[in-house]
Amino acid sequence: MEILKTIQKYHMLSLKDHILVAVSGGADSVALLYGLLELREAFFLTLSVAHINHNLRGDESQKDADFVKSLCKDLDLPLFSYSADVKSVAKSRGLSLEEAARQVRYSYLCKGAKACGAQKIALGHNQNDNGETLLLRLCRGTGLRGLGGIPPVGERDGYKIIRPLIETDRDAIEAFVKAKEIPYRTDASNFDRAFSRNRIRHDIIPVLEKISPKATVLLAKSAELLREDEKLLDDLTDNLLEKCLYPAGDFSRKENIRLHILTLLKTPEAMQKRIIRAALLRLGGLQDISQSHITQIINLASCQTGKETHLPGGLRARRDYEFLLLFFENTEKSKGFCFDIPIDTPVFIPALNRHIRASVKFPCTTSSVNSSEMCTKYFNYDRINGTLQLRTRHSGDRIAIFGVGNKKLKDEFCDRKIPRDLRDTIPLLAIGGDILWIIGQDRVSGAYMPEPNGKVLVVSIY
Repeated sequence: MEILKTIQKYHMLSLKDHILVAVSGGADSVALLYGLLELREAFFLTLSVAHINHNLRGDESQKDADFVKSLCKDLDLPLFSYSADVKSVAKSRGLSLEEAARQVRYSYLCKGAKACGAQKIALGHNQNDNGETLLLRLCRGTGLRGLGGIPPVGERDGYKIIRPLIETDRDAIEAFVKAKEIPYRTDASNFDRAFSRNRIRHDIIPVLEKISPKATVLLAKSAELLREDEKLLDDLTDNLLEKCLYPAGDFSRKENIRLHILTLLKTPEAMQKRIIRAALLRLGGLQDISQSHITQIINLASCQTGKETHLPGGLRARRDYEFLLLFFENTEKSKGFCFDIPIDTPVFIPALNRHIRASVKFPCTTSSVNSSEMCTKYFNYDRINGTLQLRTRHSGDRIAIFGVGNKKLKDEFCDRKIPRDLRDTIPLLAIGGDILWIIGQDRVSGAYMPEPNGKVLVVSIY
């Protein structure tokens, strides 16, 4: 059994890694443990073992746990053993036993990795498992990502997941443990056709192998090719997502994602779905999201402003002017801020992660002309009567628009189609209820324009 080639191909190990090896007691996981033991000296590895008792097979489950405990004692390896009532978890969460066991297993493995200080978790999935997974997902319906099967390397709660046996078939694993006379346990549930994977393994795969003796290997190879295509599309999706994101700079709320509808709709329909999924993933809300949910979000693009759809996990999607807003329903309202801005003293604004500085110069020159491309604005200092502040909006705020006159800030925001949830986050340069500068929106007051040969208030954000 050769696992070093796979480890090197996918860059699974680094020198002095601490690996938590998941060992159920079966041939795959035991072979994985012994395979890593053979590489321990070459890579200066630290190995620990985790075992999770799912309590699904009565005394047999306990015998598995006892076997792994004895094995670790013989090999002088630290063991992190856990026990879970998977049936209760499945019932309470509305999951199948297989899915409940998977969730419990990963949860305890991450707990074990934290307890022992491991950076990586090694799992015993093999080439046959990968081929079976592809068929199983194909039968249930899946996209390109699902058809990619089991990834050789993954990530879970900050821990790197590695699968050194992913390109090793089951026959080679069994030959390895037999040749080295390594003991292991046989899980009778692996032959129980009540489980979908076992029907694939024992009923469908043998038929396919009559058509093509290397069916399992070829299925796994196909999964590998599909993963490569998926990686390419992922990179393209990320690039297009960045173009769709509303460029609100440092003033946007981190718990929301806003997509520009016209930019999104310029992409092919299949890419629109990928962009939405990528946006939800970035927001942290892909759990239980189906293809129909993605379609519902895209359909909002043709609805009126304010139309909203509710998604699993407290997610919401809403049409907000020319944007699609993705957010969680329990998002707290943004807190406002207010800072006095003295002359010639820089002030750091945490909400912007920037400094603001005000100074006075004399006289006004042609360089004191406001430009939408500048982070420095110029105002008539002689008209400044009160405390200069950088703050978020207050009730009654007004701004003088050149050629229009005084205007309520609320109306200005509406006319500019600034999304409602952003209005309380936009920084404003103000004196009392007069707004001098709507920062980030290229709007300055027409009532405070510098006059020739007059003193100029210079305000810079950097």
